[in-house]
Amino acid sequence: MIGIIYAGGQSKRFGQDKALFKVPKLAAPNVQIAAENLQAICAKVIVCANEKNQVQIKQRLLSMNNIQVITDLPAFSQHGPLSAIVACTAQFKGTHDFITLAADYPYITSKTLQRLAQKPFSYISTSNHDHYTLAHFSISHEAVMAWLLAENDWRLGDFLIKKCGCRSLDCNTNDEFLNLNYWEVDTNEK
Repeated sequence: MIGIIYAGGQSKRFGQDKALFKVPKLAAPNVQIAAENLQAICAKVIVCANEKNQVQIKQRLLSMNNIQVITDLPAFSQHGPLSAIVACTAQFKGTHDFITLAADYPYITSKTLQRLAQKPFSYISTSNHDHYTLAHFSISHEAVMAWLLAENDWRLGDFLIKKCGCRSLDCNTNDEFLNLNYWEVDTNEK
């Protein structure tokens, strides 16, 4: 299984780079926590960064094995998580099994990620929200490109459900799925 970490967002609402941000009560920056979590269950982890944070993320993850840091392909950049999926799947030939994690879920537990890894074609869902950036699916680069060319639909939820056949994997707790959007609120809640 190959892990994909979404770390290329602009973090406009948050006010600073969420991937490189370290929540005060946690031991490492968000991207490092995400990489450590996925490294435990994946043979390889691809971090899709942006042009501004790529060098810092590479430096932060330098000592970790089987981690590759890339950026969006220029022709498909700035379309959210699907840009990362395009760039990541372009690294491999054929169909592969992927598990995805946004870097801004610093409270996600390894138990939840292991549960997701055991449930192919799924995404995390809680009573409050569908967490499409926490998903497990199999696809090839060619199939991703075929979807985008035919549908011109960059919505991650549509891609996961309509193209990959993913179903919701219900989780009872909401605490670990706090997605950092606003620094003052989100980093002080825990």
